[in-house]
Amino acid sequence: MKPHSPANPAQLSQYAFPSKPKNYAPEPVPSLEEWQKLWTAWELVTLKMIPKEALHEKPIPLRNPLIFYLGHIPTFEDIHLARATREPPTEPGYYQRIFERGIDPDVDDPTNCHDHSETPDTWPELHAILGYREKVCKRITALYDSGRAWSDRTIGRALWIGFEHEGLHLETFLWMSILSPNVLPPPIPRPDFVSMAEKAARERVENKWFNIAPRTFSIGIDDPEDDTKGNGFFAWDNERGPYDVSAHGFEAQARPVSIGEYATYLVKTSQTDRIPLSWTRRDAGSAYCSDEIVSNGSHGDDVDVDVDVQKFIDGLTIKTVFGPVPLNLALDWPVYISYNDATAYADWEGARIPTLHEARSIHRQVEEEKIAADDEIRNKTLTPGVSREDIYIDLTGCNVGFQNFHPTPVTQNGNRLCGQSDMGGAYEWTSSLFEPQPGFKPMDIYPGYSGELITSDSFIDCVCIVH
Repeated sequence: MKPHSPANPAQLSQYAFPSKPKNYAPEPVPSLEEWQKLWTAWELVTLKMIPKEALHEKPIPLRNPLIFYLGHIPTFEDIHLARATREPPTEPGYYQRIFERGIDPDVDDPTNCHDHSETPDTWPELHAILGYREKVCKRITALYDSGRAWSDRTIGRALWIGFEHEGLHLETFLWMSILSPNVLPPPIPRPDFVSMAEKAARERVENKWFNIAPRTFSIGIDDPEDDTKGNGFFAWDNERGPYDVSAHGFEAQARPVSIGEYATYLVKTSQTDRIPLSWTRRDAGSAYCSDEIVSNGSHGDDVDVDVDVQKFIDGLTIKTVFGPVPLNLALDWPVYISYNDATAYADWEGARIPTLHEARSIHRQVEEEKIAADDEIRNKTLTPGVSREDIYIDLTGCNVGFQNFHPTPVTQNGNRLCGQSDMGGAYEWTSSLFEPQPGFKPMDIYPGYSGELITSDSFIDCVCIVH
């Protein structure tokens, strides 16, 4: 019996977050209801999708075990609330020594690592960490009950930093758990990966090149930490301080590189031993079930299938929270690869990875085209770097915010330029280093965020290429 596949997968999940700015960023300070929704998602990913006995695993060997993140989130929030309220930290106070900051060594040289919290010989018991988290959640709730969350902008900023930080680590934890052999599926119906793959194969179109016009635009949010400019939206230190950018004209491919395209590249360049971290090789004696093969071949009816490529694909699966899925069923998803692998692919294609400003220029062009087609948006007066509509974008149709628990196809978008977050559930690589932008100043409330600017490899970014 095939699993149920709804017309709109997002309808199945009570965990999906809203996609429109007026709903996902209604005010600069997140509401208590938004916190409660985030807490529900956090508990799902950390306590229901990983068995308790697996929390001491290190799916990414260079990072801390999974249990670190359960202590890191409430500790981080408590540190900033204690600073903002000028009140004592939540006990046990020694959690700040072990949970404040994780480890993220340089991939090429693991001995090169930023300052981090001490690593204990034994991590606290899970029940103790959860008890501590409950006390921090009550501390947050009390700030809303008293009205201080809204009346004190410093407290509001601390709450916002904690809220976004928890959301960021939801992604970290979910990616790490996918790499664990013990990951459990979320409590929603299993997607019908076969039907999705067949639909994606039918809708696949050529990945076209688009001209990106030269433009001058502003990057950054106007949010001075002395709060002299009212009650606008908050910014991290590396987002703060608008500055003008003049981007030249160039060409960009419509959408990110797909898994099928990357698999072909590995075969054509004799690199089949260099598969991405989320791919695994099938056991030699295993065979596909009848419902694991996309009808008429995995590449569609109109394309001659390269026998070597198809044999390579047939021997692989991809990791998901629903368990391993035959790679044959994920060929239209964006490929998640490291920066070095992304640049090597771009070189092979005779292209390159865009810079930060080029990527933002692509996003800008897509948003400009949307505005030109929408009279309601076009007639609004926006204050650059301050207005909600100028900072946040409409994410309708994007695979973000637990709309799905898996990547989604991108190959149907080859005839239109994809914009910000329109990548099937992946981040985008740029060729720019993480470094100070004009006017950079570390945050007063959190100087360690971007104050130590380091670069490191990652495993969850997709490839978009430009000329």
